[in-house]
Amino acid sequence: MMMRKRPFTPRAVLGAMTLFSSISIAAVPCESLVSLSLPNTTITSAQSVAADKYVAPAGNQEAAFRSMPAFCRITATLRPSSDSDIKMEVWLPAQGWNGYFQGRGTGGMGGSIPLPAMAATLKSGFATAGTDGGHTGDSSYALSHPEKVIDFGYRAAHEMNVQAKAILAAYYGQGPKLSFVDGCGTGAQSAQNAIQRYPGDYDAVAITGQSHMSRHRVWQLWAWDAVHKEEAGFIPSEKFEMIHNAVMNACDALDGVRNREIEDPRQCKFDPAVLQCRAGDGPSCLTQPQVEALRRIYAGPSNPRTGEQLYFPPMPGSELTFASTAAQEPFDYALEWGKYFVFDDPAWHPRTRPFNFDSDIALGETPENLLLNANNPDIREFVNRGGKLLFYEGWSDGTTIPGISIDYYNRVVQTIGAEKARDSVRLFMVPGMTHCEDRGEFNMVSELERWIQTQKAPDTIIGKRVRDGKAVGTRLLCRYPQVATYDGSGSTDDAANYTCETPR
Repeated sequence: MMMRKRPFTPRAVLGAMTLFSSISIAAVPCESLVSLSLPNTTITSAQSVAADKYVAPAGNQEAAFRSMPAFCRITATLRPSSDSDIKMEVWLPAQGWNGYFQGRGTGGMGGSIPLPAMAATLKSGFATAGTDGGHTGDSSYALSHPEKVIDFGYRAAHEMNVQAKAILAAYYGQGPKLSFVDGCGTGAQSAQNAIQRYPGDYDAVAITGQSHMSRHRVWQLWAWDAVHKEEAGFIPSEKFEMIHNAVMNACDALDGVRNREIEDPRQCKFDPAVLQCRAGDGPSCLTQPQVEALRRIYAGPSNPRTGEQLYFPPMPGSELTFASTAAQEPFDYALEWGKYFVFDDPAWHPRTRPFNFDSDIALGETPENLLLNANNPDIREFVNRGGKLLFYEGWSDGTTIPGISIDYYNRVVQTIGAEKARDSVRLFMVPGMTHCEDRGEFNMVSELERWIQTQKAPDTIIGKRVRDGKAVGTRLLCRYPQVATYDGSGSTDDAANYTCETPR
C-alpha cells in the first residue's frame, strides 16, 4: 500500500478525480480475490453480487439493503495476534466507483459487522469495509482474552483499513485517492484511535458521539442509579416525554424561534421543581422523590467523597433519551461494562452490588481498559499529513454527552495550536440531534470532500430541515462556539434567514 507523504493540493485532488472518474469496471474478477495473499489475513470468500440480489443476515432491517448496486463482496478473518479473530467484510462497487474508500466501525460494545452502514456507503459510490471489532456476541471475552480487548479498542479497525485497501487495490488496479470515515459512538472510538495511533489510515474524519468509554459508561450507570436510589424516585418512561415538553416550553423560544429545538442548551435554566405534584402523583407531574432523581440525572456523575465531576452532565433537551439510561434495567452496554471490564463477574448487577462512584472508578480504569478510550488530544501527526477532522455533536445526545466533544475539541486546539487547528479541525454543535441520529439532514463526508478539494475549512454547514421524515427547508450549523441566530424575518425553515453569532 502506498502511503502519501504530503497532503493533497486542490490541483492534485482534481487531477486524481479526473484519473479515477474513468474507472467503471474492475481490473480483475471478484472471485479471483479469494486467492489474494495478505499478512495475517485469510480471505474466506469473494463473490460477485448482482444489483438488488444481496440478502442480509437475519436480524438486519431489510429496508437498509433495498436498491443495492452490484458489488464485489469479500469476507475475511484477520489475526494480527495469536488470540485475534477479527471478522471483516469489504464491499467494492462493480461499476461507478467514486475512487474513495470509507471505513465503518462496529457499534455499541462490538460483536457484529455494521452491514446497514456499509450498505448506505456502498450506495453512495464508495468502496467500504466493516469489522466486528474482534469478537462476536457480548463482552465476556474480556474476562480472559487481553488481545481481544486491544482488538476491540483500536487494532481491529486499523487492520481492517490496511487489508481492505490492499484488497481494493488488487480489485481496481490502484488504491483509493482519498480515505474517509464517519463514525459515531464505538465507530467514533475507532476513528479517533486511528487519527491518534495510525494517522495514515484516513485523510479525513467525521466524528459524532465522541468516545471516552470508561467514563460514558459511568454516566449511563449514574443515570440508572439516580432513579433507583430509593424506590419512590423511579420515573416511568412515559413521564420523560412530559418532562421534555416542559423543558421545551421553558427554553425552546430562547433563540427567538419555536421549533422544538434549543439552539444553545447551556442557556436553559430549567428547575425540575416546577413539575412537582401538588398532591399525590399523576402523569403530568413528578413526586418530590422523582424531582430529586431528575436533579441527580441533570447533575451528571460525581464522586460522592470528593465532589469531582466524573463526566459531563446531560443537556436540557435530551430528556427523551433518559428512558433508556434511567430505565428499570441498566443500559445494556453499561451492564456489560460492569460485568466484564470492571468487576470480572458475569453475574454482577447494580441492584445486588451497587456501583461505587468513588472506589469503583479505578476498577474500571485499569491500563487494559484505558486502551478502549480515544481521548488523546495530540493529533499533530495526522494534521501534519494534511488530515481534516470534523466533529458534529448533537446537543440532545444523552448517551455520550455533548460536553465530552467540546472538551476534546478544546484540548486538541490547545495541544496542536490555534493556527493549525484553524485549518484542520472543526466542531459543529447540532441542536435537537440525539446519539448517532441520522435524519438525512447533513452529509459530513461530502463536507470533508469539499474541504479537501478547496483547502478551505467550513465555517458554516447548510443542511436539510427534516420533520417527520420529510424535508421542509434548510438549516444552518455554525462553527463552534458560534450559534445560528434568526434574523427576525422570513421563514424559520430557511438557512438564509440566520447568521452565526458568538453567544454573549
